[in-house]
Amino acid sequence: MNPVVVRVITWLPVGGIERRLVSVLPRLRDRGWDMKVVCLREEGPLAAEVRGQGIDVTVIPFASRLSPFGIWKFRRYLQRVNASIVHSHMYRSNVPATIAARFARVPVVLAHLHNVASWDTPRQVTTDRALAPHRTATFCVSRAVQRDVMARLGIGEARAPILYNGIDTSLFQPDDAQRGKVRRELGAADNQVVIVVPARLHPQKNPAGMLEAFRRVQASSDGSKPMLVFAGEGKLEAELKGAAADLGACVRFLGRRDDMPQVYNAADVVLLSSFKEGFSNAIVEALSCGKPVIASDVGGNAEAINSTTIGWIHDAGDVAKLEEQLRAAVGCGVAGLASMQRACVERASHFSLDALVDATDAYYRKFLGAAQQ
Repeated sequence: MNPVVVRVITWLPVGGIERRLVSVLPRLRDRGWDMKVVCLREEGPLAAEVRGQGIDVTVIPFASRLSPFGIWKFRRYLQRVNASIVHSHMYRSNVPATIAARFARVPVVLAHLHNVASWDTPRQVTTDRALAPHRTATFCVSRAVQRDVMARLGIGEARAPILYNGIDTSLFQPDDAQRGKVRRELGAADNQVVIVVPARLHPQKNPAGMLEAFRRVQASSDGSKPMLVFAGEGKLEAELKGAAADLGACVRFLGRRDDMPQVYNAADVVLLSSFKEGFSNAIVEALSCGKPVIASDVGGNAEAINSTTIGWIHDAGDVAKLEEQLRAAVGCGVAGLASMQRACVERASHFSLDALVDATDAYYRKFLGAAQQ
C-alpha cells in the first residue's frame, strides 16, 4: 500500500498556487504516493479537475481556524485514511492542519509558505511560532521567504527548507506562431518593442509605478514607440486607464487572460516591478518563453533573474532605476532582446514542474524515512 499524502488548502480557485498543485498531484502519485486533497472552506472550481485525475477531494469546513469541531473532524479523517504525510499551504491552512495532524499522530507534518510576511497580525505570528516546532518542516518558496520564516518563527534552516515553485515548461516555451497571432491582435509593428506586465492591477504589484516609468521612456523614444501591455485585472483598472488615456494605443489593457503562453510570446520583454512577492511564477513563465525580465528585488525575484544575460533587477519602488532599465531594454530593440532567448529558457529549466516534483518526492522520502526509524 502506498503512503498516503494529504495536501491541505483553504479551497481550489483558479489561482497560481492552486493550479500548480493540480499539476503536481498526478506526478507525485506516479512516484508511488497516494495523494489526497482536503479543502477547509469549500471545493472551488479546480476540484472537478483534481477528481478527474483520480484524486480524492474532501471538504472539511472550518467555522474558524481554531474550530474545535473542525479539528476533531479533520483528525478523524486523517486517522481513517491512515495519513503518513500532511502537507498544508499558507497560514490559514497551516494552523489547523498542524494541530489536527499532531492529534492524529501523523508521522510527517509539513507547512508551506508562498510569500514573505504571510501573517496579517502579530497574533498570527505568535500562533504560527508556537506551532512551528511541532512540524517536521516549513517549506519556503525562496531564500527571501526562508529568511523571513526563520526570523519570525524562530526556527533554523533545517526546519525551513527551500522548495522552489515549478512551471510547466512544455506549456511555456518560445512559439513564433503564437507571437504573431497576439501581436496582430495588439496592432504591434514588427520593430515595436512590446512590454508585457503579467500581474493583477493591485497596489502590491505597483502598476502605477510601471506606468509612470513607461511614460517617461515612451516620451523620449525615437522612432518606433514601445507598447506597454497589462495582462491582468483588478481594482486599479479604471484608475490606470484614466492615467494612460493620453498615451493612446501605446498602452493596452487586456484584462484577465487564459492564454498567457501566447501573451508572453507576443512580448519582447516582461515587466514585474512589485512591492511584494514570494517567488514569482510569472517571471519563470516569461523566461521559459524566452523573454528577458525587468523585476524588482523582492522575494525570490533575484534568485530567478541571476544574470544580466536574462534581465534586470531594481529596488522596489525605485521608479528612476526602473526607467533606466526600461530604457536599456527598449534600446536593445526587438532583435537584441530576442538574442537573450536561449539564456532565458535555460534558466527557466531550473524551475520546471519536473524539478519541483523531484524535490518534493525527495523531501517526502527523507522525512518519512526519518520518522519511521
